[in-house]
Amino acid sequence: MYARGVIARLGERLSRIAARVVPDPFVLALGLTLVVGGFGAALLLDAGRAATEVPGALFEGWFGGFSDAKLLAFALQMCLVLVTGHALALAPPVQRAVEVISRWPRSAGQATVLVAVAACAAALVHWGLGAVVGALLAREVARHAAARGLRVHYPLLGAAAYTGLAVWHGGLSGSAPLKVAEANHFAVQVSGVVPVSETLLSPLNLIIAGSLLVVIPLLCWAMTPRDPAALVPPAALPPVPAPVPVDATTWPERLGESRALGGAVGLAGLAFTVGSLATGALRFELDAVNALFLFLGLLGHGGVRRYLEAIADGARGAASIVLQFPFYFGILGMMKASGAIAWLSAAMTDVASPATFPLLAFLSASVVNFFIPSGGGQWAVQGEILLTAGREVGVASGVTVMAFAYGDAATNMIQPFWALPLLGIMGLRARDILGYTTVVCLAVYLVVGGWLLALG
Repeated sequence: MYARGVIARLGERLSRIAARVVPDPFVLALGLTLVVGGFGAALLLDAGRAATEVPGALFEGWFGGFSDAKLLAFALQMCLVLVTGHALALAPPVQRAVEVISRWPRSAGQATVLVAVAACAAALVHWGLGAVVGALLAREVARHAAARGLRVHYPLLGAAAYTGLAVWHGGLSGSAPLKVAEANHFAVQVSGVVPVSETLLSPLNLIIAGSLLVVIPLLCWAMTPRDPAALVPPAALPPVPAPVPVDATTWPERLGESRALGGAVGLAGLAFTVGSLATGALRFELDAVNALFLFLGLLGHGGVRRYLEAIADGARGAASIVLQFPFYFGILGMMKASGAIAWLSAAMTDVASPATFPLLAFLSASVVNFFIPSGGGQWAVQGEILLTAGREVGVASGVTVMAFAYGDAATNMIQPFWALPLLGIMGLRARDILGYTTVVCLAVYLVVGGWLLALG
C-alpha cells in the first residue's frame, strides 16, 4: 500500500507541474522542415556541392517527397484509419455496450481499471476506436458514479482513457507493421515485404502487448487516491446525445434513413473482406483493415445518413493529417536528396549491436514522436533510416518495425496531440491528465525496453 501511495502522489505532482509550453504540432512540422533543411545543406556542402546549387537541390528533394504518389496514398490511408475508427466508436451497438459497462464499477479504483482495460483493448483492435471509446466510457462511468454518490478521480479517468494510445501501434491498425506488409511500400527496396506474422503476430509483440495490458491498468489503479473527494467530475454531466431523428418525407430521405440499404452493403462488404482475408486473396495490410472497419461501421450505424454524420465528425480530426503529412513527406525527400538517411543510418550502425539495436530504435522513435506525433508520418520520415541500419547490424526487419512502433506509442503519453478529441469529450485540459500519463510513459519504457533487450 505504501508503494501505491507513492505512485499516486507522483502522478498528482507531475499532473500539477505538467508542461504548458508544447507548441502546435503543425508549428513543430514547420520547425522540423527548417532543421532538416539546414542539416541537409551542411551535408551537401560537405560532399562538395556548390553553395549556389544547395537550395535548389533541397527544394527538388522536398517537392519530390511532397508529390510522391506512394506517400500521398499513404496519407489517404491514414485519414481513412482515423475516420473509420471514429465512426465505428459512435455506432449504436458500441454506444449501448459503453452504457452497460459504465455501470459496473463500485469504487474509484475499479472505475479507473475498467476504463484503462477498455481503452487499451479497443486501441489494439483499432486506435481510432480506442481513443473515442475510452473517452466516452470514462465520461459515462463518471456520470453514473456521480448519480450513485460514488467519488471518482475524473482527471485520472481521462488519463486512463488515453492509455490506449500507448499500445495502439502493436494492434491491428498499427501504421508501420501494416505498411511494410504491402507489396510495394515506400521502403520495400530496403526490407522487402514484411508480413504481419513477423510483426503484429510475432511472439515479441504478443508478449509486449500482453504485458502492457496488465501493467497499465494496475498502474492506473495504484495512482487512484484513496479519497478522491475533491476530484469529482464537472457538475451534472449529461449523457452522450443520441442521433436526432429525421422526418423523412421524400424517397431520397427515406433511402438515407433506411437501415436496409446501409446494412445490406455493410454486411456484403464485410463478408467479402473477411472471406478474402481468410482465403489469402487479400493481404492483411492497411487497405484491407480500412475496408474491414469501413463496412463494420456502415453495418453498425445502419442508416446511411447517420454513418455520414459519424464520418464527418471524425473527419475534423483528419485535418491535421491532410495539412501535416505533405510536410513530413517533404522532409523525407530532403533527407534522401541530401544523403541524411545514409548518414543517420551509418551513425546508428556505428553505435549499435544486434543486441542493443532494437532498444536504440525504440528510444529514437520515442524521441522523434514528440516532434512528429503521427505514427504514420513518423514512419514515413524515420522508417527507411531504421530499416537500413537494422539490416546493416543484422536485426530482422520485423523486430525493427515493432521497436519503432512501441517507441512511437510510448511518448504519446507525454505528447497530447492525439488526446485532443478525448479532452473535448470529457471537458478536460491537457495538463489535467499529463502528470498521470507521464507515469504510464515511464512504465511503458521499462516494460518494452526490458522485453526488447531480452527477446529482440
